Amino acid sequence: MISISYRNKLNKSKRTITQVVFIITFVLICLHTNQQPAEQQRCYDFHYNYPLNNVKDILNELKNNGTTTIQPINHIYNQYNTICNVKCASYTELIILVKSYIGHFDQRQAIRSTWGKCHGETVRVVFLLGYSAELNEHTRNEYAEYKDIVQGSFNDEYRNNIYKTLMAYDWVISNCSNSQFVFFVDDDYFVTIPNLLQFSRENKMDGKDVMFGHKQCDPQNPVRSKSSKYRKWYISEEEYQPPILPPFLSGGSVLTHITVVRKLRIAFPYMKPIFLDDVYVSLVAQKLGIKILHDERFVNSNLRRMDFNFIISCHSYNSTEYLYEAWLQFKAVNNLHCNQ
Repeated sequence: MISISYRNKLNKSKRTITQVVFIITFVLICLHTNQQPAEQQRCYDFHYNYPLNNVKDILNELKNNGTTTIQPINHIYNQYNTICNVKCASYTELIILVKSYIGHFDQRQAIRSTWGKCHGETVRVVFLLGYSAELNEHTRNEYAEYKDIVQGSFNDEYRNNIYKTLMAYDWVISNCSNSQFVFFVDDDYFVTIPNLLQFSRENKMDGKDVMFGHKQCDPQNPVRSKSSKYRKWYISEEEYQPPILPPFLSGGSVLTHITVVRKLRIAFPYMKPIFLDDVYVSLVAQKLGIKILHDERFVNSNLRRMDFNFIISCHSYNSTEYLYEAWLQFKAVNNLHCNQ
């Protein structure tokens, strides 16, 4: 009996040691993963032609000579006027451009009352809107009160998001070129500005051709059928010929440096546009040799309970109730970082 009891204790001790070693190893792996910089995901290769294929050469020619013999094929900047407009008065470390549907007044109010006020003097939050005749007077009043709206003359509808996105690039260079970091985000995201600033500073993006966000790496086929349940993203072969989409950063949450914004702003007129704005921007970026990098802190799904020491942005907060709920959680952890 003594021998059997001893063996049982010995076996139990070995199992305990094994479990402890496993737990320590698991924790170390997790810590190592969380401390890694933006992930260099291995995506599929995209080698399809897309006009204009020599856009990088055109950009170099413009940089060296100030002019080019190549004619633009994308005249999108000429297809709208800016109705409401604001400017950056001084140096802005971080400009946050929020793409918002004109009718989402409550959502914009919620952002102004929550994460949108969590910043210092060198951070600016601006909302990007399209046009609606029915809502224009309301928008004018909103602009007069908050002075944080840039509005284009194009109809505010989903397939015109490309106008809204390129308007953002054009506006930053024309009105806020003294910015350092530029963050593009949709109005259904929750953003932790302290984490965003820390990430921007630590990655030292000045002089680096990089963009950060949630990278879509799995090969995706364009939606070719108008009767598909995904017809919202229907795109014809005439508009986009390649059989697959390139790897791209989800347009709802993208961070980059003003130098990258400037390069893209110059290049857009020489690349055929498509209404899928996140795909288009990523495609142009890759043509220019700009790296699009995935980082898990840019979350493309809803997390009802977030790690506010880690997450930068989180999707699917299209309910103001969810947004205020997340804000209360955030204040409980980081209230000293925010303007009250």
